[in-house]
Amino acid sequence: MAAVRHFWYKSAREQRGQDLSVERRRAAIVLGIIQDLAASGRTRVRPGDVIALLRERGMPMGAWEVRAELSGLEAAGMIVLDVASAEWMLTEGGAAAKHTGP
Repeated sequence: MAAVRHFWYKSAREQRGQDLSVERRRAAIVLGIIQDLAASGRTRVRPGDVIALLRERGMPMGAWEVRAELSGLEAAGMIVLDVASAEWMLTEGGAAAKHTGP
């Protein structure tokens, strides 16, 4: 007898795919904000700068969410942290990345 699959059930593969797209979107939004700040002359940003601009644009994110995305972007080589000043800067790869944010 075949197993019954309820309409609300999602397999682990379906859940991972859905979560991944949300994380990718968040990372793209944060990178887009940093690129916008850099285009306006801010070469170094702090998480609070990103959070403030997100709120202005009607897309609030928590401090820990933004901090997690900054770490992910650093791991991807898009931004780098200046440990002495605690400010983030775009790398060449991050500056050249296609702007898909809001």
